[in-house]
Amino acid sequence: MRHRRIRGSKGNGGSGKKRIVRIVAVFLAVVFAGTVMARWAATALTPRVEVMYGASGTISRDVLREVVVESDKKTPVYVYPELMVSEIYVSSGKQVSKGDRLLRVDPHEAGSLYLEKKLERKNLMDGYWYTWGDERNVMDDKLADIDADILRLETLMENDGLICSEFDGVISELRLEVGRRTTDEAAIVVMEKADEYTLRMSVTEGEKQYIETGDRVTVQIDDRKVNTEVSALYKNGANDQCYVVEAVISGDVFNVGDSVLTDISHQSDKYDFVVPVSAIHADTLGSYVLVERSKETILGTETVAAKVYVKVGDTNNYEVGISGEALTSDDRIIVSADKKVEAGDTVLEKTVSGVK
Repeated sequence: MRHRRIRGSKGNGGSGKKRIVRIVAVFLAVVFAGTVMARWAATALTPRVEVMYGASGTISRDVLREVVVESDKKTPVYVYPELMVSEIYVSSGKQVSKGDRLLRVDPHEAGSLYLEKKLERKNLMDGYWYTWGDERNVMDDKLADIDADILRLETLMENDGLICSEFDGVISELRLEVGRRTTDEAAIVVMEKADEYTLRMSVTEGEKQYIETGDRVTVQIDDRKVNTEVSALYKNGANDQCYVVEAVISGDVFNVGDSVLTDISHQSDKYDFVVPVSAIHADTLGSYVLVERSKETILGTETVAAKVYVKVGDTNNYEVGISGEALTSDDRIIVSADKKVEAGDTVLEKTVSGVK
């Protein structure tokens, strides 16, 4: 009986050891699984960030305008008065070349006026030889005016009432309509083609802060493109809230009447760092950027986000010029993240821009 008890005791001891081994194995498996799950959860929940190295630079601000090329030389076209306009061949803004038809007046009316002027001249000449001194001078002036009228009317009759352009240019103003009579005022104003043109662009007071004489101006239409510069900047007399920017372009590249795209580009002073707008944050203490910092934890070395306060300068809605004594060119600045990031948060680096 004693022998059996001893053997039974040994058997129970072996089973207990196996149970302990199984418990330990299960425990380790649970711990391992928990660790894996914890690591996975931490990785899944940790923000992934895009970072960049800070670099010095300037901020470029651009002001875009559509401008029509206009000539400083505007020439009025006069037509003999009191003649009926029968046809008009141009409109405001139309390009014209020398010899192009502008309008036509009734040639029969021109002929009638011509005969009246010839008769008026004959009557003046009948009494001309009986005048002297100041009276003779007045008569000379009248005859000169009548001779000029006769010449104009003769030209109209020879051209069948047509008025043609005497130079290349563009119609700036059209002051007549078909069915109306001509007057002593100019019927048409033509901007003449020139060797160079002065572009005039209207800008707001806010835009004017970022424009200076000498700033680059790019002028383009289709495949024609030139670079020039701001030649003048002054207040618009008709509107105190607006300013006028002037730039001179060559007449060899552009034509009067062209609608061109102008890009006025201004470079700011140099900043310690230029970063995307998305990198700038603010709190009650001021503006700051988040940078990566290393931190020792029980799980090892981790990368966390840290605040660096900066002074914000010029911006063009894409980039910002900043300066900050605590920021260095070796700092990796967080510019974007797939989740919200606060100072002290652990982050995972996704992309590095401007790698040294």
